[in-house]
Amino acid sequence: MLDVRNLEVRYGQIRAVQGISIQVNKGEIVALIGANGAGKSSIMHAICGIKRATAGEIVFSGEEITHLPSHQTVRRGLVQVPEGRLIFGGLTIEENLRLGAYGVAGPRSEEQNIERVLSIFPMLKNRLSERGAALSGGQAQMLALARALMAQPKLLMLDEPSLGLAPVAVEEVYTLIEELRRTGVTILLVEQNVRQALAVANKGYIIESGQILLEGKAEYLANHELLLNTYMGLERGDES
Repeated sequence: MLDVRNLEVRYGQIRAVQGISIQVNKGEIVALIGANGAGKSSIMHAICGIKRATAGEIVFSGEEITHLPSHQTVRRGLVQVPEGRLIFGGLTIEENLRLGAYGVAGPRSEEQNIERVLSIFPMLKNRLSERGAALSGGQAQMLALARALMAQPKLLMLDEPSLGLAPVAVEEVYTLIEELRRTGVTILLVEQNVRQALAVANKGYIIESGQILLEGKAEYLANHELLLNTYMGLERGDES
């Protein structure tokens, strides 16, 4: 579904992404894992057209989209939930949802789409008239996910969905991410929360200084010595 080849992203003279190649197949959850400043968000921004790639190629559903602007990638089914959620606090939950479908043609009417999304996020159903600012961090993340689904994505890109959330809220968000996969949504997941990401992912890429340090199936990565020592803060043999 998504094939990123030799991607490079620059900010002036700084190479934030240095020739990275990743693949996402239909129905997968693929995790990009790394510390702050590793280049994860830059990869995602280049894929969805927010940041222009300086080299490489991005192919989505057989079409090259390397230099398409973000509004055109959304119309093709590439939809991002940004870091920090960025919901509109002054608008109601319903208004936030309807904005998610703005400019996106789809097989469902907007009303049918809202019904479908609320069936996945029933916690929002009785709060449609409330303003986004009234939501907790976890609830705001749910709204951000629901708003993205209004665009009927083929590939949903999640940028740090657990950032700033309480542990209980993180569990709720990841339960929903797994539910979205079961409904057929393909997901590219950017995360610092290594354990949580690999628990739901099919495969992952470990990013460091704009390069792929390690890649493989989620189970392989979760038990890799480098990942345990460097990213999980564990030494081999510490776990009982």
